[in-house]
Amino acid sequence: MTLDSVAARPAFSDEPLRGTTADRLARLPEIVAELRRADANAERDRILQYGAVERIRRAGLLDLRVPARYGGPGGRVRDVLFTVIQIARGSSNVAQSLRAHYGFAERLLSNRATEHERVQWFPVISAGTVFGNAITDLNGKAPSSADTTLIADAAGVLRLNGHKFYSTGTLFADVIAVSAVDSGGRDLQAIVPTDRVGVELFDDWDGFGQRLTASGGTRFDDVAVHPDEVTTISDGAHLGHSTGFLQLYLAAVAAGIAHATADDAVAYVRERARPAAHSVAATAAQDPFVLEAVGEIAANAAAAEALVLVAADAIDEITDAGRQDDAAALADLAVVIAKAQLIAERLTLSGAQRLFDTGGASATARTLNLDRHWRNARTLASHNPLAYKAHATGDYLVNGTWPPANGYF
Repeated sequence: MTLDSVAARPAFSDEPLRGTTADRLARLPEIVAELRRADANAERDRILQYGAVERIRRAGLLDLRVPARYGGPGGRVRDVLFTVIQIARGSSNVAQSLRAHYGFAERLLSNRATEHERVQWFPVISAGTVFGNAITDLNGKAPSSADTTLIADAAGVLRLNGHKFYSTGTLFADVIAVSAVDSGGRDLQAIVPTDRVGVELFDDWDGFGQRLTASGGTRFDDVAVHPDEVTTISDGAHLGHSTGFLQLYLAAVAAGIAHATADDAVAYVRERARPAAHSVAATAAQDPFVLEAVGEIAANAAAAEALVLVAADAIDEITDAGRQDDAAALADLAVVIAKAQLIAERLTLSGAQRLFDTGGASATARTLNLDRHWRNARTLASHNPLAYKAHATGDYLVNGTWPPANGYF
């Protein structure tokens, strides 16, 4: 970990590759294979994967959700979250670092955006711009508190000031979506370039998991903001499908971790594991208890992915039907997503722990870095308490109490 500020990511000039959604998804396996080869060492040695993000951008995978009428391929939420699961199978850090980017695109399709914003920002996404975010303030009574301000100076220029505790994906990003309040205490969002004067990025995220999600702190010191860089934001009182998407995104990353755990379990048993001294089999690959563990890990991964994609279909049904303002449908959707996230993340945690039943103490070697799967999954599951997912689901089913409308449910 370093407390030194770092420069914005290297600039890349190549335009993303175009094509249909299927064309773009066809480029994914090679990227995932490369991520998988590098992940254990990169995570262990804290090597930020700028090149991996650039390959994903170049492959045209970052604008999957942009509708055809705005110049994109018109992909569905299922396509996006399938992509996220696969990227996370290679590197959950890289997948998580893109959450703000995909979330910004989905927000443009929700009841929380205007048509003017869609016309303005979708072409920017299609051009290959990578979005990060800076939401959580260093200080504040709750994660959603906003001590960052966007207030006009004496000359009438909007100035952004504040310090964000962590800023997912921002070290990989070109622009940052920053939450702030104006002089009247109203919530706003400013979209500012990472290299603008007064923006300072830090690689100081020190969690035991998700270490390479480019989620360090960000400081804004009298940063000039143009009026057309200020966007609308939810008042926190109305449900929107895009906040549910962000929660399901976490479950998609978890499902990718579950698959990575299964991949590593298979490889470890085939290539390195030795049977216990009192095993009933001559090799680990023939040990019935080891094989049982591998089978359960693989089953957990398959189930986690299925849960995520079924919930993704539910989001697609809402947006395909133009029901982004249907409050009752959005409440049902929030609970569908909560149930999927609750179980998918628990399945992933169970599988990541079970991985160590496939070998002895040698499976804990730092060179293998197999523990990263549990650490990363545990960190993901700590974003929003799973107990509250279960409580809100039960309260909705029994008492008809609508789910929380904030972005943390």
